Amino acid sequence: MNENNLNNSPIEEYLDGVLVTSAGIGPRALRHLLAETEAHLRDIASEEVRAGSSPVDAERAAIARFGSIEALVEGEAAGRVIPLRALLRPTFGTALLLGGLAGVAAGVSGLITALMGYLGGSTFIVNISRRTYLSPSDCARWLSQNHSTHSCYQAALQDWSFEVVAYRIATGVIGLLMLVAYLGLRRRWSAKQLPCNLPRHYVDAVAFVAFTGFGVWLAGMGVDSLIVSAGRGAGQGLGTAPAMLALGAIFGWRLIVDLRTPPARTFVWQ
Repeated sequence: MNENNLNNSPIEEYLDGVLVTSAGIGPRALRHLLAETEAHLRDIASEEVRAGSSPVDAERAAIARFGSIEALVEGEAAGRVIPLRALLRPTFGTALLLGGLAGVAAGVSGLITALMGYLGGSTFIVNISRRTYLSPSDCARWLSQNHSTHSCYQAALQDWSFEVVAYRIATGVIGLLMLVAYLGLRRRWSAKQLPCNLPRHYVDAVAFVAFTGFGVWLAGMGVDSLIVSAGRGAGQGLGTAPAMLALGAIFGWRLIVDLRTPPARTFVWQ
């Protein structure tokens, strides 16, 4: 078929339409769809030519018998519905990634909180005052563990401020381990051409809302403690908010890029 025939071919125009409309389909699936569609159309056109139609009329009749481009693409999309079990792997990978990032952010917040406690005093990261009720049994335990303190209040303050920082740093270590596990699984799954994440635009939207919302809430709690409690315990919220808001900003920027990306790229598995 020469170039002029290609330019005037209804089948070629139909295949061009399928290619444009099916931009969200993966490359391999799209190649198969185009090859099968062209083969069917050519067979039908050949039958029409043998029945006495001209080549162009035969191709038009083949397209009319085959159906519209929209119906073909919708049928192909319906056949590509992802089974539930196929979502388990990318869902687990995404949860591992976001959980690891949240854990690392908590670890970073532990360092920030420790610095706030050093600069502002332990009461800045622990909501406790000399009027706070401390049970005798707890006092005995704290004093037995820390002989450098001379009152229950000081022992409780030191114990609680240590826990505020230590728990966050421990969470950061767990987050790092989760990220290491995620990278290992991603390398293994990618080698097998298996998706390891949910679609990027969904992940970015959820992460942006979650991290930003949590960061704003924590910042609000810190500000409330500054106003209502004279700053006691404000460092817990104010120390954790920056790391969460930083993650929210990163995923927010990615989300903006996603929204400006053509659908053909946005709906591809990572």
